[in-house]
Amino acid sequence: MEDNMLNSDPSAIDDPQLFRVAIEAARHAVYITDREGRFLYANPAFAKVTGYEPAEVLGEETRILKSGVMDDEYYRKLWETVLAGRSWRETITNRRKSGELYEAHQIISPILSEHGTPSRFVVIQEDISEQAAAERRVRDLAREYESIFRNTQDAIFMIEVLHRSDEPEFRFVRLNPTHERLTGLRTEQVRGRTPFELFGSELAGEIVANYRWCYESGEAIVYDEVLDLGQGPRSWRTRLAPVFDNGRIIELIGTARDITIEERLKNEQQLFFEISPDPFVILTSDGRFHQLSPSWRELIGGELDGIVGRFLLDYIHPDDRENGLRLLERMGAGEPVSEFEMRFEVEHGAYRWLSWSAASPTTEGLIYAVARNIEENKRLREQLVELSSTDTLTGIANRAKGQSELLREAERAKRYGVMLSLLMFDVDHFKQVNDTHGHAVGDDVLQRICRKVSGELRPTDTFARWGGEEFIVVLPETDAEAACRLAERLKTEVGALSHSHGAPVTVSIGVAEYRDSEDPDTGLLRRADDALYQAKQAGRDRVRIAS
Repeated sequence: MEDNMLNSDPSAIDDPQLFRVAIEAARHAVYITDREGRFLYANPAFAKVTGYEPAEVLGEETRILKSGVMDDEYYRKLWETVLAGRSWRETITNRRKSGELYEAHQIISPILSEHGTPSRFVVIQEDISEQAAAERRVRDLAREYESIFRNTQDAIFMIEVLHRSDEPEFRFVRLNPTHERLTGLRTEQVRGRTPFELFGSELAGEIVANYRWCYESGEAIVYDEVLDLGQGPRSWRTRLAPVFDNGRIIELIGTARDITIEERLKNEQQLFFEISPDPFVILTSDGRFHQLSPSWRELIGGELDGIVGRFLLDYIHPDDRENGLRLLERMGAGEPVSEFEMRFEVEHGAYRWLSWSAASPTTEGLIYAVARNIEENKRLREQLVELSSTDTLTGIANRAKGQSELLREAERAKRYGVMLSLLMFDVDHFKQVNDTHGHAVGDDVLQRICRKVSGELRPTDTFARWGGEEFIVVLPETDAEAACRLAERLKTEVGALSHSHGAPVTVSIGVAEYRDSEDPDTGLLRRADDALYQAKQAGRDRVRIAS
């Protein structure tokens, strides 16, 4: 294996049929080994998955990742398969640099030498540790990489347009050195001659058809063609533009790029498109869909023809449009993007959360991106947030959420000079309810009280269970007088409730207005608690305001 393979820049790999541009933005770990299992290359995501920086592993054997969980028979079958030139796909347990075990779904693809035997192996690994722990299911992973091959210089040629009778005649004027080097033709050979004089009627007919297309349209055209100019068939991408003189086309100037290798590699890229489990997309520089992988059909619930050519932002949720613009700006600036979350419109106007990762634009301005469906993960996260801030018995905010909202509103009141008041209330003789009628009845009492109080509050108010039978109500933009009126109403409404045990239940309420010079915890809360104590000392079922 050549020494120049052993570096962290995959563009230095000397096999032009394998890589021209590295897949540095890939979300999964990608690495290349030789036949003996020694690292030749690892991408940046490899470090995120394994803990090893690419430079640490170059030249090392892949056994540094072995966990000891997989038995020898597993590795025997693996090597037997890939050395026979066949791909290997399975879930494996490896060990990170830290010693932590992780599960990964991996694909090993042999790269065959010119003799048809495996010379290197490309390995793609998706870390599925969290997914395996939470769901115990492994999704298929296909190769995730994309390569752009634009290293050759452009071949430039000039065509003179002669106006003879009704048909224009096209004659070569000159070729630039790159054209001569790539085609073997010389300016001296072609100057003043037509394609028919140089290449024969069949090949010349194909060439001249494009010249005539440009001439008749009067505009620049771009087309792909396969030409055998004496050195075997080559694929070219040609841009042909007319030159005008007094409104008449007198010349055509063409630039042609040899895309033979690229066309061959496009087949490999297309294979990746076909088998990628995540929706893979190519966008134009202005944010339009250029090409989508078939997996998009499952995501959007329909065909893709109507999407190609449309703007990405057309499908982004209105609340996420600003984020979408920022995503496109970052992509266009060549900044790699990873795990950028937005809602995307799918069938019937519904939206799903997608996490986007994208590579830098190619020389053609195309942007390669992967969008992963995270709808279920997003829903689970929201449920966790909800659970972490909600009292399970009453369904209102818990103490942590109540305290957080109190501090936030106190900061806002201090900053903008608005009023803020706090109610703290306690259910009178609640211990007797529990002791006499049981905790089930006690729970029902609290739930009935919370439903009644919640119905009397504004959307901007925060109602939280402070502990046991004690509650607080945070009242933004409310002075002490208005807070007392609300407290009296709540006391009356709660006292009028009917309960399963047949006896009325009352509450005592303390009211305090925020002072911007005090700490919410040691000041406002303490004064509301003192007022509540005074209400209970005065006989319960009453409201007291803090001094």
